Amino acid sequence: MRNLITVIITFLLSLPLAGLSFAVTDSQQSYPHDNIKEADMVTFLDGRTDAIWDLSKAYHQTTPTRQRICINGLWQWQPASDDAEKVPEDEWGYFKVPGCWPGAGDYMQKNSQTIHFHPKWKNVRLSGVNAAWYQRRITVPAEWAGRRITLAAEYVNSYAAVYIDGKKAGEILFPAGEVDITNFCKPGGTYVLSLHVVALPLKAVLLSFRDTASARQVRGSVARKGLCGDVFLVGNSAGPRLEEVRVDTSVRNWQITFNVSSKDIKEDESYELLARITQNGHEVRQFKSPAFKGRQQFSFTEKWKPEKLWDIHTPQNMYELHLSLLDDKGSVLDELFPVRFGFREFWIDGKDFYLNGSRIFLSALPLDNAAVSAATATYDAAKESFKRLGTFGINFMYTHNYGCEPGSHLSFSEILRAADDYGMFVALSMPHFSHYDWDAPDADQNNGYARLAKFYAHVAQNHPSVIMYSTSHNAT
Repeated sequence: MRNLITVIITFLLSLPLAGLSFAVTDSQQSYPHDNIKEADMVTFLDGRTDAIWDLSKAYHQTTPTRQRICINGLWQWQPASDDAEKVPEDEWGYFKVPGCWPGAGDYMQKNSQTIHFHPKWKNVRLSGVNAAWYQRRITVPAEWAGRRITLAAEYVNSYAAVYIDGKKAGEILFPAGEVDITNFCKPGGTYVLSLHVVALPLKAVLLSFRDTASARQVRGSVARKGLCGDVFLVGNSAGPRLEEVRVDTSVRNWQITFNVSSKDIKEDESYELLARITQNGHEVRQFKSPAFKGRQQFSFTEKWKPEKLWDIHTPQNMYELHLSLLDDKGSVLDELFPVRFGFREFWIDGKDFYLNGSRIFLSALPLDNAAVSAATATYDAAKESFKRLGTFGINFMYTHNYGCEPGSHLSFSEILRAADDYGMFVALSMPHFSHYDWDAPDADQNNGYARLAKFYAHVAQNHPSVIMYSTSHNAT
C-alpha cells in the first residue's frame, strides 16, 4: 500500500505538466513543444499538413572538428508491417519526434502527442501497431566535406532500419546507436531520410544482436514504442577521433580523472589529450595528458581543488569539459562536444552517506517522468517535478522502471540534466537480472546483460546527480 501511495503522489504531481502544448491547426489538434530543439514550422494548406525543417533554426552543437544538428520535430509517419522493406510513396500522416506512439501500454503511461492521420489508416487501432515508418527531408551542410556523416538516435524502442532516398544504409538496435551514412549522401545535398521502426520485445532484441531478420518474427509486448529520444545528424572527423569521456572527481584526494575512449588511433603515431575546463564560458583550468600510442582507451589523473563544488544546495556549480585529441605537433585532430560535469564525491561509510565530506540524509520517492509521457520527460517538466517534490523535503529519487527492457521508459537525457541543475539525487535503474538467461557457461559475456548495463552506465556518467544504481527491484 505504501508503494502504491507514493506512485499516486508522484503521478499527481506530474499531471499538470502533460498539458504543455501549442495549437497547430484550426481543427484543435496539438503537439507538445520543446522549443529548445524544435526546428519545424507547421502550415495548413487546404486542410493538409506540411512540416518544414529549417536547418538554420535547428539546435546545433559545434566544435572545430565536428557538428551535430537535431532533427527532432514533426516527421511523416504511418503504420507498417514488421517485415516491411520498401519505403512507402504515399499515405503519410505526421507524428512528433521524440515520443512514443499513442495507445497506452501500461497503467502509468499517458498519451501527450497527437498523430495527424492520413485518411487511408485513420481507423487503425494505434495500441496494436508494432511497426511504423518515419520520414523527413534532411540537408547535409556543405561545410561537412571530408567528414564522416552519421545518423544518431539517442533511444529507440527498439529496432530501426535507416534508409536514404530509399536505399538501406544500416540498422540501429535497442537501446541506441548510430549509422554511418557517408556513402549515401554528399555535403550540400538534400535527401529523404526514412526509418522503419519495429517495437521488439527483449527476447527479440537479444536475438537481434546476432540476427535482425529472425528477431522481427518474435512476438511480445512493448509498452512505449518508437523513437523515444533525440535524433541527430552528425558530421565528425573521418580520421583518429574521440568517442567519449567519463569524468571522475574526488574530494578526498582532490583530483580529477579523465577516462577516454577513442577510435582509429594509429599504432605508430603519438597523441596527447588537452582538457580545458570552463564555467559560464570562462576557462578555469587546463590539463594535458602524457603522450600515448596505439591505445583506444586512455586515462589520466591530475590534482585539482576547485573553488566551487557541486552539491544539492549549490547545483549551479557545473563545469564544462572541452576535450581535444592532439597529434605529435600539437595540432587538434578532434574535439568532443562540451561535456557537463560537477566536481563532487559521494561515498558510504558504514550506515552513513557522505557528500563532499558532510553526512547527509536521503528522503526518497520514485521518479516517473520517463514513464508517463514525452511531455513529462522534458527538461522543464522534470525540473518542475523536482521543485514540487523539494517543497516537502524530497532530495533523492529512484527511476521507477523496475527493469530496462524495451518500452519500459523514454529517454532520461533531459531528466538527468534537470536533476543536475536543480540539485536532486537520482538512483538510475539497471537491467533486471531475472530478464536474462544465465545458464550458459559464457552468459556473463553473451547473454546481452553486459551490453545493456554498459549503455545505462553511459547514460549516468558525468551527471553529478546520479549517485547510485538500482537493480533487480523486489528481488524477483
